[in-house]
Amino acid sequence: MAADLEGVFRDASMRAKEELETICLEEIHKLGISKTHSDLLGSHTVVTYPPLDALEPVNGEALFSDISFQPLVDAYMHIPYCEYPCEFCPYTTLNVAGPSANKMPDYFEALQKEITTWALKLQKQNAKVRSLYVGGGTPFIIPTEQLESILSFAFKTLPFSEHPEICVETSPRATMQQDAQKKLEMLKAYGITRMSIGIQTFDFESLRDMARTYRGHSAEDEEMAVRALLNSGIPNVNIDMIQDMPLKSKDYLERLKRDLFKVAELKPQHVTWYNMRLRPETTYARRDIRMVTEKESLHTRLAIWNFMESIGYLVLEGDRFALAETFDDNFRKTRGSVETDLLGIGVSAYSHVRVESLRERMFQAFFQNPRVTGGAVRADSKKATETYIDAVKKNGHAISTGFFFGADEHLAGKLALGLKRGVPCEEIHEPCAWDPECGGYLDFVLNPSEDLLKAGLLRIDDGVVGFTRKGRLFENEVCARFYTPTVRYLAHKKRGTLDKETEERFHGYASRQLMDAIQAEQKAF
Repeated sequence: MAADLEGVFRDASMRAKEELETICLEEIHKLGISKTHSDLLGSHTVVTYPPLDALEPVNGEALFSDISFQPLVDAYMHIPYCEYPCEFCPYTTLNVAGPSANKMPDYFEALQKEITTWALKLQKQNAKVRSLYVGGGTPFIIPTEQLESILSFAFKTLPFSEHPEICVETSPRATMQQDAQKKLEMLKAYGITRMSIGIQTFDFESLRDMARTYRGHSAEDEEMAVRALLNSGIPNVNIDMIQDMPLKSKDYLERLKRDLFKVAELKPQHVTWYNMRLRPETTYARRDIRMVTEKESLHTRLAIWNFMESIGYLVLEGDRFALAETFDDNFRKTRGSVETDLLGIGVSAYSHVRVESLRERMFQAFFQNPRVTGGAVRADSKKATETYIDAVKKNGHAISTGFFFGADEHLAGKLALGLKRGVPCEEIHEPCAWDPECGGYLDFVLNPSEDLLKAGLLRIDDGVVGFTRKGRLFENEVCARFYTPTVRYLAHKKRGTLDKETEERFHGYASRQLMDAIQAEQKAF
């Protein structure tokens, strides 16, 4: 098998190199697009709209009262505890041991109270939860009794639809604990349909480089953890991988080959292969570390596509691979949408749902529970968690920041999030033709984006605009091109990175929107 895989990898890498030589990076750079390792205004991929850094403080009580759920809702529950800090991680996480553990009872008490608050709201509006993603952190690392307790409470309290999809995140260390088998049996009994494990890489030296090791860790733990999940009886196992990690112990192709060989050997039902992107406050971003070049990153991505296809995986969106369409990540689809309702529960969890205005019109609102950024990740996480607990004690929920969609923002979200799957042209043309709020978006964003079609990054096929193969190499960077000037302004202002061009573009956009609104009002009379 090893000899066969050597040939497959050699062919995948060579074809990737040849394809890369046909791509003129200078022309793509002229469009303001390049493959970088920086985060995208709040996340490592364009998976939310707006990006998280664009959110502003809101009146949580007023927003809560106006929420109008659709009949089916997807839910996320955040459990921040994990076993060790990863140097690239920007998420709200706390150590499962030590001083942070002393606050664990308070956190889960708040979590139960927030679940109860939302359950009453859902029941009152006859809405049901069709999926629940339990993430973090590493939910699987907490004590078995605590994990079962919070899952049992959620299942008893939230109004679930029949046969909901339930996913729980884990890590190699958590999956190799002595009580892991007991936990897996418990999860299977509760009807868990999917497990997602953060492998990142199967290369031990690279794990050590990114401070993801611990006493007693062996080079085989990642592989053994995946095998344990695949043998658990839970039908869908996803592994998270990361390309472009810092170059210290291993050359990028050497590490990639090891990772691909292990995936081929283990054959999990689903693989998510992220690009390394760093927020400014992560440990990696604060150090002088050697990262792969843009060409090396693109070579890696093309080689991954070629290899994964050769061993039987479907290439879904640019970072997702599945053995069959039935193993697709349905939660990822609803999280990255402005059409569905997502309810986030727990510290830093975000939501997007419909709200009813005083004018009896429905609008989309994006909001988030307390999240703190800008300092050391673990210190920020501690502050956010304390704020979350206090807010839930007071209000029953913890809505703290948010963003309200006008027609232009809804169109921007549809494009930024939908291009990876394709957006029908009629869904773009209609609001631009009839809604005055979209006039500025047409001139400031859509018309200039025609250069993406000319450059061969996007294409229109059977009335649907989507990515070409070349465009998918830069899909997150291209998707971010469709953010409104408003969103960019808010995010950079919050991050302290606002420049004159972004500010002037925002003011021009705001002036155009105001002028269009006045003209529309005059026509109405």
